[in-house]
Amino acid sequence: MFPFPFTKITEIQIGFLSIKIWGLLVGIGMLAGLFIALKEAQRKGVKRELILDLFIWIFISSMIGGRLLYVVLFWKDFLDNPLSALALWDGGMVFYGGVLAALVALLLIIKKHGISFWKIADVAAPGLALGIFFGRIGCYLVGYHVGSKTSFFLASNYHGELRHEPALYDLFINGFVLFCILWYLRKYFKKEGMIAWFFIIWYAVARFFLDFFRNTDLPGALADPRFFGFTISQFISLIILCIFLPIGFRKFFYVSK
Repeated sequence: MFPFPFTKITEIQIGFLSIKIWGLLVGIGMLAGLFIALKEAQRKGVKRELILDLFIWIFISSMIGGRLLYVVLFWKDFLDNPLSALALWDGGMVFYGGVLAALVALLLIIKKHGISFWKIADVAAPGLALGIFFGRIGCYLVGYHVGSKTSFFLASNYHGELRHEPALYDLFINGFVLFCILWYLRKYFKKEGMIAWFFIIWYAVARFFLDFFRNTDLPGALADPRFFGFTISQFISLIILCIFLPIGFRKFFYVSK
């Protein structure tokens, strides 16, 4: 059992400077992802300048998209103080919102440069998994994503109740494990887009099932809104699978007679 109240750390105070743990870990994750993307870009012959340009626009768009979807889902929490919707440093983002906004920015930029979407996606995928790893460490440390009640040995003690730790599962499955697999497979998957496709399918499937471990009984932003028993992220995961499974089978595995 993890002693949840003792692992919850929202900020580090250094003199007059207050550093938000969640923002710090997300920043570290983005820089780690950029480092990996630059390494992959060099290996695949993609210009370093293009990756740096993409990183800036993807960073900005993902922050806006992730926060925007969070505010839409938890709009009641911002009625009394609408300007608090701008307080990104306090946390509160939806991963898929950030990804979808970043995808739009990516498509616009690569169209301008005339480069393949799948090639850039392959470069970005391992770094994105590593970024998820660090970002979810931040979510775990500050106590976001409180799970449902359980007696599982990895449960945390939340106000006297044993609960799942979705952020802990996510950082391991969609972060550490996925990064290690992608880093290993990247030299063996020869077809352009296979690494990115593998990442997309893995994340969508894992996220769909991991969201069942999130709580439904706590108030406000501690519980994700559910529609017909599913979270928004689960619906997006299903849509992604419906779109990308057939694309992948046709692009990578279909053999014409």
